[in-house]
Amino acid sequence: MAIIIDTNSIANVFSPSSHKHTEFKPVLEWILTGKGIMIYGGTKYKKELSKTPKYLPIIRLLKDVGKVIEGCNENIDKLQKEIENKNDDTDFDDPHLPAIVVDTKCRIICSEDTRSINHVTNRKYYPNNFKLPVFYTSKVNSNLLQDKYVDKSLKPLCKLNKLHSERIKRILK
Repeated sequence: MAIIIDTNSIANVFSPSSHKHTEFKPVLEWILTGKGIMIYGGTKYKKELSKTPKYLPIIRLLKDVGKVIEGCNENIDKLQKEIENKNDDTDFDDPHLPAIVVDTKCRIICSEDTRSINHVTNRKYYPNNFKLPVFYTSKVNSNLLQDKYVDKSLKPLCKLNKLHSERIKRILK
């Protein structure tokens, strides 16, 4: 499973001390012990991510072991501009999310911002016949953490070896 973790959920996923961690822990477990991978990219996302410096070393480590993939920043930025041009709602402040979805074909977004769901899943931001993303907002959505939501361009998905998985878990504690 490939998943875009909205920056508003980074702490919930990666920090056991976050008050919402139990709701987002299945995402972390899928990445560390399953076939899950985190997807990100684009200037806006990276700028938002830089505001969470505590988690950057973890994300870097996961990238080094193949559990984080960065989309094409230029494509994502270009798609984001196109989406911004189609946007007529001032309440929509996440045009980078559908841009990442289109560029990477990643169909799952982990976010606690349920306000953005109607905007991000608006068909006008996607090419014809493009499969719309789904949202992981709590452990109720754990059923989304499966390979069928992964585009073939991101396969084969692999599990971390136990050594890497345990090392990352120790760092997170």
